[in-house]
Amino acid sequence: MALHVVAIDFGTTYSGYAFSVSPPHIELKDVEILSNQVWNSGTVEVASLKTPTCILLTKERDIVAFGYEAEEQYADIVLDGNSNDYYFFHRFKMNLHNYKNITMNMVLEDVRGKPLPAIDVFSLSIKALKDHLDSAIDVKNMELDKGKTKWVLTVPAIWTDTAKQFLRKSAEKAGIPRDNLTIALEPEAAAIYCQTLPSPGCREIAEIGSVFMVVDLGGGTVDITVHEKNSNGTLKEVVKASGNDCGGTSIYDEFIQMFNRIFGEPIMNRLKLDFPDSYLYLLRKIENVKRVYQSSQTRNVNITIPRSTIDSLCQSYLGENITTVINSSSLASNIEIIRDKMRFKAIFVESLFKATCDNLVSLVQSVLKQCALPNISNILLVGGFAECKMMQKTMKTSFPNKAIILQEDSSTVVLKGAVLFGYKSDYISSRIARYTIGLKVWPAFDENIHDEKRKVIRNENANCDNTVFPIIKISTPIPKGHTIEQMFGTHSTSSSRFHFYYTDSTDVKYTDTGECSFLGGFDMYFSKPDQKDMKFTFNFGDTEFSVTVFDPESGSERKEYFENQR
Repeated sequence: MALHVVAIDFGTTYSGYAFSVSPPHIELKDVEILSNQVWNSGTVEVASLKTPTCILLTKERDIVAFGYEAEEQYADIVLDGNSNDYYFFHRFKMNLHNYKNITMNMVLEDVRGKPLPAIDVFSLSIKALKDHLDSAIDVKNMELDKGKTKWVLTVPAIWTDTAKQFLRKSAEKAGIPRDNLTIALEPEAAAIYCQTLPSPGCREIAEIGSVFMVVDLGGGTVDITVHEKNSNGTLKEVVKASGNDCGGTSIYDEFIQMFNRIFGEPIMNRLKLDFPDSYLYLLRKIENVKRVYQSSQTRNVNITIPRSTIDSLCQSYLGENITTVINSSSLASNIEIIRDKMRFKAIFVESLFKATCDNLVSLVQSVLKQCALPNISNILLVGGFAECKMMQKTMKTSFPNKAIILQEDSSTVVLKGAVLFGYKSDYISSRIARYTIGLKVWPAFDENIHDEKRKVIRNENANCDNTVFPIIKISTPIPKGHTIEQMFGTHSTSSSRFHFYYTDSTDVKYTDTGECSFLGGFDMYFSKPDQKDMKFTFNFGDTEFSVTVFDPESGSERKEYFENQR
């Protein structure tokens, strides 16, 4: 049997893939979603559809391992004293959210500070998942038809188009054919899955006219969308997607900062670099607390730690044993240590969740205020971080008039929904523009409109420099397949450069006032220097912004996505 759809959910903390051999044009509810059910973690097998997003590479950039196996093997490499011969990257996806100036030339540093081109780290990670898929389908007696298989790659809805294109380029470099690759927005994929296979408590969201919110609580980001069910069964976005970086890793950060306060950053950094097995062990224990801690808990919270390793580091760096260090720390009144367990007062642990919970509540309140629709009765929690009991309790307490629903299999809803999106990519009939997008132009200078200091002479004509021509404005509804056509002139040279910018403003005139960010661009080359008019067709109706340029003179046509290169 040949695969028809493969979905890759490339997450901040965990990644995975799923696929289907169901025939095209099948009803979504009948699509059979298959996956790799067990990831090997070296010493044990973990029953999970996902594995940690981390990769181990040789100095020559060959893939050694990905996921749990990468963690285990890197720990052995450090013990053997060979870490300088390898690269180990983990939790690097957030760079595409945090960096405003994403370029194909950007560099990432591994855990020991050794640099590699980011495009290599991302593409090799996707290739590792793809290679794992090849092995999985081989033992299932299936085949991957490279020419016909549709690939779906998930990204946060709040990402810029430049970030989406970076991940697309990474996938293409990993061997996924460009024309067979589709980008799916994570909360949209979740919405499609919840519509198709709703949990018992939220079946009303599948009714015509229902309006519901999806809160995708991922490892790095939180994505929030609101959709309405159309009469034809599709969904339309009600308000532009919102979110920020208050995902599950923000809780990790709070716990690690707590350990920094107790033991000091030098000790925690040394634990991470020289004893990665102990550090990963500690992170997994933090993960347990993150998932199960509840605000109603009154008993102390236990975290099992690698005591002997930390004790040795305390002796080396501070000249004191671990018990003395803990008892003399500023947090001593909240902590005690018994054997290999640090015991924390419940009220103190709860304080570590507060900032993240407050951020989430503010986000949801903001979205509800924007759409001003009283009939949003259901808020669906999806994503791995949705399993956090504190987050669930916070949402129920903060929004008592809403049904807060934890979708079954919340950690894999996006992945499974991405497979369904591969079968029906027009399920989302309309989206809302997240930004105002404009093209940098040089109109004829008008002293009544333009600043005198922006006057430039081009081809003996007075023009205004760095002017924005708005193509679409923020919060504009965009139907599926929506395009905008516009004629733009080129100059009497053998090439023309086109630069696009995005902004949260609805009324921006210039690219260099601090309101705009560079989205990307491309160059057009011509066989002979000439001034001509080119027809631009801007495609806003998909998950990615693209433009098709038509040259009436030659009859040639070219479709462009965007890279942040100048």
